[in-house]
Amino acid sequence: STPSRPPSLSSAIMAAERGEHRLARVAGHLSMQQVASKAGLVDYKVVSGVAVLTMCSPPVNSLSPQMTTCLDEAVSRAHSDSQVKGIVITGAGPFFMAGADIPNLMKLTGTGDVDLIKSFLKKGHALMDKLESGPKPTVAAVNGPAFGGGLELAMGCNMRVAGKASKFGLPEIKLGLIPGMGGTQRLPRLIGVKAAVGAIVSGKSMNVKQALKAGVADKLVKKGKDLIPEAIKVALAMAVGKIPRPSALERKDRLGDLERGDDAVELARIKARRKVKGCPHPDAACNAIKAGMIKGGRAGIQAETDEFASLILTPSAKALIHMFLSSRKAAKVPGLGGVKPSVKVKTVAVLGGGTMGAGICALMLFKGYNVILKEINDKALFAGVKRISKVISSVIKRMRLPVMAMEMGMRNLTATTNYDDFKKADMVIEAIVENISIKQKVFCELEKHCRPDCILASNTSTIDLNVIGAKTKAQDRIVGLHFFSPAHIMPLLEIIRTKHTSKAVIAASLAYGKKIGKTSVVVGNCVGFTANRMFYPYNMAAAFLVDRGVDPYRIDTIVKRDVHMPMGVFQIADLSGVDIGKHVGAIFQKAYKEKTYGSALMDVFVEAKRLGQKAGKGFYKYKGRATVPDARAIAPLLAKSRAVAAKNGAKPVQVTDEEIMQMVTYPVVNESCRILAEGHAARASDIDIVSITGYGFPAHKGGLMHWGGESEGFKKVCATLKGFAQKYPEVSEFFKPCEYLEQLAAKSPK
Repeated sequence: STPSRPPSLSSAIMAAERGEHRLARVAGHLSMQQVASKAGLVDYKVVSGVAVLTMCSPPVNSLSPQMTTCLDEAVSRAHSDSQVKGIVITGAGPFFMAGADIPNLMKLTGTGDVDLIKSFLKKGHALMDKLESGPKPTVAAVNGPAFGGGLELAMGCNMRVAGKASKFGLPEIKLGLIPGMGGTQRLPRLIGVKAAVGAIVSGKSMNVKQALKAGVADKLVKKGKDLIPEAIKVALAMAVGKIPRPSALERKDRLGDLERGDDAVELARIKARRKVKGCPHPDAACNAIKAGMIKGGRAGIQAETDEFASLILTPSAKALIHMFLSSRKAAKVPGLGGVKPSVKVKTVAVLGGGTMGAGICALMLFKGYNVILKEINDKALFAGVKRISKVISSVIKRMRLPVMAMEMGMRNLTATTNYDDFKKADMVIEAIVENISIKQKVFCELEKHCRPDCILASNTSTIDLNVIGAKTKAQDRIVGLHFFSPAHIMPLLEIIRTKHTSKAVIAASLAYGKKIGKTSVVVGNCVGFTANRMFYPYNMAAAFLVDRGVDPYRIDTIVKRDVHMPMGVFQIADLSGVDIGKHVGAIFQKAYKEKTYGSALMDVFVEAKRLGQKAGKGFYKYKGRATVPDARAIAPLLAKSRAVAAKNGAKPVQVTDEEIMQMVTYPVVNESCRILAEGHAARASDIDIVSITGYGFPAHKGGLMHWGGESEGFKKVCATLKGFAQKYPEVSEFFKPCEYLEQLAAKSPK
């Protein structure tokens, strides 16, 4: 085989076409006569002397052990068929192949058997060898996304013809793994080391034009109906020797200079370590790529196999695979099977153009919705439109889009101070001040001015939805849609159902959440719902420690360093607004009473007008983008809060870093257990998704409940909380483990 990429593929194919009928006549398949059969998951069809193998395993044609076996058998059959001159592989439905069978990966992690894992990989490599170096040339007709094992399968073929809907990527890194079917070796040989290591370590995908330019795809077909015929032509062109038959694993021309390649790998390694602290998978990917650069493709395959087999048994891989499966499970709400949405949402009205309302409007404008923004007066309306424009402008600038994109983005926005256009709305999202009486009045007005099928949603973060809708007769279509700030960036959408909310409205809300690209989790109606409720002890425990003499900056350092939270407790307080923290804290204290901790900390900061980032100072001071500790300035405020706590029995404490970590995080696990026990979350995995997508809990720890059970151990969490409750009797109810956690601890091995 020739290692170089064909310089003039189109002209060579045109020449090959002239000999196509002659070749077909020899093969005995004139006039596109077809011989077809189907065995297992692969459809086998012979067209013009070419075996067309179609993977048929909806919805995404995943590379399961069964699919690998069926493909291997079909490829072997084609190689041994004297009437077949080439092989084309494609996918049925919208996907070429979306990668490995994730549930099967979970089974592999459960075995702990490295030899079994390597045996699984060995079968995949045998298939790739048959495709790449077997008797007959192979072409991947990439009809849709080719991710993970799908891209590796395509790279195992000699050439790749892509349709307009195709996408390419190796996202295994997002599961705590690396490509296991030769991806770390073939991709650098197709697109160069620097581009390949960046793609593998980031897990980012390429669209078809990027793939064609980079060298992953060899030819683009604009019309879907032409994809298979074009792939057949390419296969025949290689079969008759009109164009070379390249082998990605044997290519060396794109690897470039070894020293430069090594620099690219090490730079990618450093960047990746910063992003995923304490995780082994970026290092493993870099190691496999380097092994192939230095020792050759075959040695690189062995290094990749060894790294993959070790990685799949690590806690981070198990956690990330758990998160992947949990995010899909969250969309399957118990009791909603077969329920149709109450309305197809096309036009959305938003009440309130503040920071949150403007972010929600901007997000929906990005997604192509017709948006109506209502404010109480012209001044507030102008400010709201300005905020929306600012959000859209920042995104356009970041994505380097043309200036006209701003006009297009704002085109579907209607700004108003009345309800005249609300009959057009399929959904209304209320994002006004957190005041019960005002919200009740607004929802009564919405009931009058909106259609009977219009969904009435509130973005409240704390107020009981039953109270908000108490004065209406529309409670069956009232739902909570809790966005997280900034709304156009944060991935979580909490969908809050009450005992009155209809299933059809929940189904419509889920469909809406999917369309706007959110990770939607349906939760119950209680103060704080799930995300904010589960994390209220996080802030209160930190205040408890500060009131007993612990430095707030030490607490922030520990949660970032040891828990791998993206921000410290007090950095988040500054970001959200210290005054907001004070207000929300009071609501939680009223609702959950002795299970909370009351501190004067937020009060004294509000009195001093240190309100956080928006004021330029809070627990930290802010200079441009820099967040700077301000120990001297906040010392008198800490002393004031500590004096109040001392009157209530608080005494200075000496605590280790581990105790600080436990004291801040274990109560969050405890409150999550209460939420589950009360039925406000359907499953523990929903808690995990909420903690990751709403509060930035590290994905490589699998979410809060997964971490509490698998990493820390429920026995340890429960016993430690009991110890804190005994040690600090003045707040024993705050730390006391709930009954649900004690039940989990009784069943837990650690």
